[in-house]
Amino acid sequence: MEKRWFKAATILPPTVKVGGRRLLPFCLRHRIALEALGSPVVETTNELTTTQFLLAVRVLSTHDLNEVRKPWTLAEQVRLAVYNNSPRRFLRDVAKLVVYFDAQALWPRMWQKSDKAKDSALPWQLVVVASLVRNGVPLEAAWTMPESEAVWLYFANCAADGAKVELVSDLEWDAMEKYRKEKAESAAKETDPTNPPKN
Repeated sequence: MEKRWFKAATILPPTVKVGGRRLLPFCLRHRIALEALGSPVVETTNELTTTQFLLAVRVLSTHDLNEVRKPWTLAEQVRLAVYNNSPRRFLRDVAKLVVYFDAQALWPRMWQKSDKAKDSALPWQLVVVASLVRNGVPLEAAWTMPESEAVWLYFANCAADGAKVELVSDLEWDAMEKYRKEKAESAAKETDPTNPPKN
C-alpha cells in the first residue's frame, strides 16, 4: 500500500513520446475528455482505430481542451497515413500507450464487499474533485494532478472525515495474488487431459 502511494505521489511526466507527442501524467481531465469522446482507450467496448488513437494521444498531451478540438495538423495527417499503411508501426505505438497507462495504475487497492453500496447519482470523478477542492486543493490542480494521486487524497480525506476506509496492504495483496495463482494452477491441472486423476 505504502509503495503504491509513494509512486502515485511522485509520478513524473513520461519520458517516451507516443504518436509524436510527449504525454502528461494521466489525470481526471484526461479521463473525462476521453470518456466524452467515447474513446476505446478508456471505454474498452470498441476496437481502437488509428484516428481514435491519435486523438487520445492529443488529449493525453495537454490540459487545454481547446487543443483537442483543433483540426489535424500536417504532422498528424502524415502520422495517420503511416499508421494506416503500417499496422506494425501502429501496434508498436499502441504498446507504448499501454505501458504509459500501466505505469500509472496506482490507485489504492480496496477490500471488496459482497453487498454493493448504493451508487451515487454524481459521477465519481466529480466527487473526487469536489472533495479535493473542499479540502483546499485549487480546482485546476484537482483536475490536472495525476489521477492516482487525486484518488489517494480523496480516500485520505474520507478517512479524516471519519469514513471507514479499508485498504489492502502490499503484503496482503501479494499473498492474495499468490493464492489466486496457486488456485488457477491447481484448477488447470485438474482439467488437463494429459494428467488423469489418480485412483
